[in-house]
Amino acid sequence: MITDPFDTGPTGTFRTLCRNYPDETVFRGADGFRSLWGPIFYRGRANGTARLLVIGQDPAQTEAVTRRCLSGQAGRRVQGFVEKLGYTKSYLMINAFLYGIFNQSMALPHLNDPEIAAYRNQWLEAAFAKGRIETVVTFGTPAFNAWTAFKATPAGAAAAATVQFHKALHPTADKPNGPISRKDLLDNWNVALQALHPTLAHPDVVMPLVPYGSDFTVAELPEIPSRDLPFGFPAWMRNTDFWASLPTATPGTERANISIEVP
Repeated sequence: MITDPFDTGPTGTFRTLCRNYPDETVFRGADGFRSLWGPIFYRGRANGTARLLVIGQDPAQTEAVTRRCLSGQAGRRVQGFVEKLGYTKSYLMINAFLYGIFNQSMALPHLNDPEIAAYRNQWLEAAFAKGRIETVVTFGTPAFNAWTAFKATPAGAAAAATVQFHKALHPTADKPNGPISRKDLLDNWNVALQALHPTLAHPDVVMPLVPYGSDFTVAELPEIPSRDLPFGFPAWMRNTDFWASLPTATPGTERANISIEVP
């Protein structure tokens, strides 16, 4: 019998935010978003118990299946990062965008559209409402810009004054033949670890600081914890990458189709 823990869902204000959310008419520049996949709200503790707040960019095809953000390759890399800080469960992860991006040049200019920013800020305000968040990490430029916009609000300014913050590179910034290498990415993350680790007041587990090397080790790519996902997700969805992909499709249907290959 499988007895894995699972996420029982958001509570309080978080539950209300999941019930009342902006649709594709709010996400103007519809050509830039994969609104057909629906909104992807969070991963982690949407119940007021989180100590660490992680902000990412947008959900991709894996997240469209798991219904939780940062649950694919980028998510496993981020999971390894937060566990190096000793956060094994007391974290909340949200994205700068509620919907997946189809075209970055069309979507990114809408990051701080009034209705998009207002809804995102409601999530951030809810995260800080219990006064437990101690650390904030943004991964990627859109995430950093979303945090910067939140800090410009009265609630955001008050929240930012209470936490340790670090800006980190996006977890998949190391594209093949791109300007950022795997070592560049991990060096950047090491700077973040070195800055944040001494400041942690209430990690779930007290961990020695173990920096990254020139590449990820197997241990640094842990599975997505079952407690972060709805009930019944098979282990292979949590401990492997690239099982969901965007197939070549008839023009006009690329936004809707997802191909799943069971390992």
